[in-house]
Amino acid sequence: MPASASRLISTVSVVSRMVAVLVVSAGSALVTPAMAAEMAFNDGGVGVKVKGMGEFTVSYPELQPGDRKVVQKEVSGQHAVLTYPGDTGITMDIVAGGKVEIRFRNPGDLKSFTVNTFIGSQYGDGGTWKIGTAGEVKPFPLKKPEKPFLFQGNAGSLTFNDPAGHSLTINGYPDYSYMQLQDNREWNWNTFYWQVSIPFNNGCDKHEIVINDVGSAAKIAFQVDRFGQTTRKEFPGKVKEEAELKADVASEGAYYASLKPPGTDSWGGLPGTKEKLGLKATGFFHTEKKAERWVMVDPDGNAFFHLGVCSFGYGSGEDATYILDRQDIYEWLPPVEGEFSAAYHPESWWHDKAFSFYAANVIRKYGPDHTKDQQLGTLVDRVRSIGFNSIGAFSGNTPAFTAKHIPRMEMVGVGPALPGINGVSDPFDAETLKRMDDDWSKWLTTNAKDPLIIGYFFANEQAFEDIPRAVPQLSGKYAAKRKLVEMLQKKYPTIAAFNTAWGVQVSDFAAVGDTGLPVTTKAAFADMQAYVEVFLDTYFQTITTTFRKYDKNHLMVGNRWQPGTANNEALCRAAGKYMDVISINYYTLGVDQGFMERLYKWTGGKPQMWSEFYYTSGTESNAASTNLDMKSQQARGQAYRTYVEKGASLGFVVGIEWFTLIDQAVTGRWFQKLDGERANTGLFNAADRPYRDMVAEMLAAHQDLYAVWLDGKKPYIMDDPRFNGGAGKLQKAMQAGRVANGSITIDGSSKGWPGRPPELIGSDRLVMGKEGQGLEATFKVCWDDQHLYILANVTDPTPMNNTKSGADLWGGDGLELFIGSEALDEPGTLRFTDHQVLLGAKAEAKSGRSFIVNAAKQPDIRMSVTPAVDGKGYTLEAAIPWAALSVTSPKDGTQLLFDLGIDDAPKGEDRTRQLMWNGGLRNSGDRSYWGRLQLVP
Repeated sequence: MPASASRLISTVSVVSRMVAVLVVSAGSALVTPAMAAEMAFNDGGVGVKVKGMGEFTVSYPELQPGDRKVVQKEVSGQHAVLTYPGDTGITMDIVAGGKVEIRFRNPGDLKSFTVNTFIGSQYGDGGTWKIGTAGEVKPFPLKKPEKPFLFQGNAGSLTFNDPAGHSLTINGYPDYSYMQLQDNREWNWNTFYWQVSIPFNNGCDKHEIVINDVGSAAKIAFQVDRFGQTTRKEFPGKVKEEAELKADVASEGAYYASLKPPGTDSWGGLPGTKEKLGLKATGFFHTEKKAERWVMVDPDGNAFFHLGVCSFGYGSGEDATYILDRQDIYEWLPPVEGEFSAAYHPESWWHDKAFSFYAANVIRKYGPDHTKDQQLGTLVDRVRSIGFNSIGAFSGNTPAFTAKHIPRMEMVGVGPALPGINGVSDPFDAETLKRMDDDWSKWLTTNAKDPLIIGYFFANEQAFEDIPRAVPQLSGKYAAKRKLVEMLQKKYPTIAAFNTAWGVQVSDFAAVGDTGLPVTTKAAFADMQAYVEVFLDTYFQTITTTFRKYDKNHLMVGNRWQPGTANNEALCRAAGKYMDVISINYYTLGVDQGFMERLYKWTGGKPQMWSEFYYTSGTESNAASTNLDMKSQQARGQAYRTYVEKGASLGFVVGIEWFTLIDQAVTGRWFQKLDGERANTGLFNAADRPYRDMVAEMLAAHQDLYAVWLDGKKPYIMDDPRFNGGAGKLQKAMQAGRVANGSITIDGSSKGWPGRPPELIGSDRLVMGKEGQGLEATFKVCWDDQHLYILANVTDPTPMNNTKSGADLWGGDGLELFIGSEALDEPGTLRFTDHQVLLGAKAEAKSGRSFIVNAAKQPDIRMSVTPAVDGKGYTLEAAIPWAALSVTSPKDGTQLLFDLGIDDAPKGEDRTRQLMWNGGLRNSGDRSYWGRLQLVP
């Protein structure tokens, strides 16, 4: 998701200390006076728990200018001390009455600060919001709206109501604060997001944020019926009476018998492929490479494409929901003990707090004597009739799996996570390594001889990309930080040399361990890259050494990365050195073949398992839609077919895992309490009914799969442009001529420019938005010894609409330049010397029209923005200093990575579409699809 837009009121501040008061209270305004909510500091800010609504985090302040985030935090009970780059600091205390006092020290050039919170996607299903005391109450959108920004403007409060009628108010800000409420589905993130920017000056030396739970009416409308289905919409197959469930028992046998999956051996592999491909039978699952194609092999020696289902279970899985504090939204909940006791969570602590309507419907359908293991066996038979052959992650093991002889994936944990790095443990910490060895010695030894285990995952969706930022912020009590200090002390002969390289002032190396270090210089960036290499190699080497000590038979299938995490050559190289298979939780519409092939190359050619994905159809299901939503269940199955067959065709994908078996509960999965995911992810709904139109397409994929995987049959592609597109299929190149005489006058004309034809960015190059009609641009680039020049003529029906500043200029009309001067052939995440330059199309402004993201100091960029004669566009011309682009000596023949985006915001609104010359919407975080620019005479 790109940075959120914000408008900041310009102020001049001479304040040396400022006090802000955060007041958090909870109660029921319709019944009782407000009272303090439960509050505590957490890793992200002030955690607030409000009965009936769930948990929220009001973030720690981010300081402007410069998007300065916390580099070190010390939390002790109700007290927190934060340190920012430049020695600015904040002290926060939770005090009586639900208040948080915030005091600034050494504010320096501080102009404003921002805080934010996320509001769960469930609020789109009947929730409302209001900004300002006199604002209009409006509904959160159920579906992704045409425009992502629900509100932008000046106000002092936010009120939002959940679908049950509970309400929270966050207020106390000055009325001139800038607030923004947005729907993050625009950026493929299924949540709502609220942000407030507060100018820092003498006029706002006190703030009060008051969070009130104003309760609900005495009686509210039920959200969920007695079958666990939403009461707010109809959908195909919705159950009305219990008799329908009984009738399903009689009809479902014939339905599943009518499905014709491909024939398999006893393990789920393809019979005859051992002899056909010359594969080995080792008694365990393994991989072999045959004719440049990776093949997973089952214990009997046949080819086995892993078609797994994650979260294979019910009652304590995705189908269960948290009911505490909101029992009144359900039409029916049975006594905790009795006929439906098995529908409550099996763990004693959770037993009366989490309930599965799916489990209750199974009891209604088959009777109370139908055991969970019997039902799991039935579900194994069902998924096999569709063509799935194995059990995926988050499923554990049950007697039913063994009885049905179905292979499965297992998972073992590595250890507690380092602060600020989700899921990543400290590979240098002796205690962590001892605990891992002790745990694995028991678990792995027990299962080492089990041939039904395909292999092991070691974690899920870790944030390895946060290592360079988070480790420098740690204290010396962490071995990972001590290792960093050791490496720095070895490299730098004196503390003075270190201070110069990192741009800090630390007294000695002993103090470095307990100092939060900002990574803001090229030297610091390079040092952290070197550190990350050591960290990752140590991490994966430790896993491998410990695992193989106790289990020499099963596959090591990696850490289930998200694509953004995987887009890191150092990470791929380290994992590829030690893992047997690389697992990636690859959620996508159209498969980006180039991206996945790049990851394959980086790992040294290790096979991949795409270990988690799904598609949804909110309109044809009980549960909610997502960013990967399809118009129907049939289209959902076609999306699955496109994904699976394309993966199989690549030659290095050996399996996939669909997430999940049963739809997530309509009021959210239990372990996330009141804010849980609640999507249409399942093969079966809450009433134990399959999505038959989807299943038909899945079965077709499985029937063709081995022909695609092993014999080269062309994969299926659904008729949907979202699955056929993709930026960067070709790498464009252009030349920039040298300025012949003197420098260019920045006035919007082409006077003095070399006589070279312009490049076109047509409306067909739309990478964000619904359609590109009416938007296009032509542009030229030239250069001299001091500057790179850009001249763009933009056709735009609502030109020069940009009220943003700084890092938010992308939110209005303007240009985005992407420039890289090093390692041009290396794709992936941005390097330190890569730059994103924002040029806002603001005709009236003489300053504040440009911004270079993550620059330590903003350069002087001369700009001109002039309207087109017909009023349907504008010309933007700019001179960008080479020094700001990390180019020290431009010369004839210099090659650069280069791309140019055109941002468009309708009148009075914010950006709703973007064109890109060569790359795509991921340009700001991925240099892989930038084009090329050559400097010529």
